[in-house]
Amino acid sequence: MQLSGGRNVVAVLSRQAIDEITDLVVDISALSVGTSFPIIRYLVERVAQGKRQLNLHVFVAHDPKLDADIRSVPSDAPGYVHGFRGRSTLDESSSAARLWLPQLAAGRRHALGRLHDFVAPHDTCPILPFPASNPRLGDVLAEEYLTELENGWSVDTRNIVYADEGDPLDLYRTILRLDDLRQPVFREVGGSLLVLSPLGSKIMALGALMAALERDLPVAYLEAIGYEFDTSGPAHGVGSNLVHIWLEGDVYPAPRPALRSEGAPAR
Repeated sequence: MQLSGGRNVVAVLSRQAIDEITDLVVDISALSVGTSFPIIRYLVERVAQGKRQLNLHVFVAHDPKLDADIRSVPSDAPGYVHGFRGRSTLDESSSAARLWLPQLAAGRRHALGRLHDFVAPHDTCPILPFPASNPRLGDVLAEEYLTELENGWSVDTRNIVYADEGDPLDLYRTILRLDDLRQPVFREVGGSLLVLSPLGSKIMALGALMAALERDLPVAYLEAIGYEFDTSGPAHGVGSNLVHIWLEGDVYPAPRPALRSEGAPAR
């Protein structure tokens, strides 16, 4: 199964008239990365092409325990999310030093193994949630992926990335800092290329999305063909946190300058 959902939904959106709309709201709570990322990229580009200011809002319901109990069934065909190939397929990037940034998530070892083979990175920096609602979640995931970290991916413990489970801006800034640090180091030997694989928390995936939009980074992914829900645990409450990102619009100068990490020069 190819990553065709995003391509199809963008085709539908392209036929919609939004010239008279003042605010667009995208709720990605029940959408996969393969669908939500292309939607948001298309809308961001359409806002940029518009003749007047348009507010683009992204919402996601955040319930870490419930999200962990919903397991996606991935396809067997890894690929790049529609609109997020970045420079990965350009000849000039064939010799670039590829750094893979996968979000580790429970029960996704097979999917991440397939993505590692697909990306074929030179180095891997796994992303673990910390701080998190479960203080030991990072340790639990590190134990689950111990074989990959020590043998399959050969990860130095100093290269593990920690990002706030509940704040998309934390991972966003971290990815941009990594990109800024690597560019001058690898400039004379083919350049640097960061490849993202946001398979974990949707909050952290939103941070990866913002970084991918700003730096045109490729996003490697295995689209879900179904979902399984673990009902063995205790019943969940009704109180999810709703996270809101105002991605484009009145709160920014027009035209809005590119987002960037703290202290980094605009490029």
